[in-house]
Amino acid sequence: MDRRYSAGLPGVLSRWMATKVVVALGAFLFTAACQLPGSSSSCTAQIDWVNFIQIGSTQYVAGPQAPIVLQENDLGSVYAHVRYKVSGNVCDPNYRLKDGDAAFLDPGTPIYQVNGQPPRQQLAARFKGSIVVYGAISPVS
Repeated sequence: MDRRYSAGLPGVLSRWMATKVVVALGAFLFTAACQLPGSSSSCTAQIDWVNFIQIGSTQYVAGPQAPIVLQENDLGSVYAHVRYKVSGNVCDPNYRLKDGDAAFLDPGTPIYQVNGQPPRQQLAARFKGSIVVYGAISPVS
């Protein structure tokens, strides 16, 4: 009996198989996590967002009729900043809004208090070249 193969074979095969499994798993995870430029996303749902800002537990919406547009001197101090733009980034209809989320405003966009209005009722932000008012809506129970 040749000891080179009988004694060493199980250990060599185990390490060889483990290496193959790790490499295959790594390649699978890499390709699953990456999306090639120009390829379609895995989104299966399209969401029609309303123009909103989520600050804490309060949601503020511009509209539903034509949004109220303000002048620069109507703005108070900065109240918050947008942290995340959901339009184009979220396709899960069960996504739960978080503090700092906005439908169409880019991350970092300042959210202002409106002079003469409590922030629990109205806030404002620059959107498409205008200063738009976002009115607080009652939370859904």
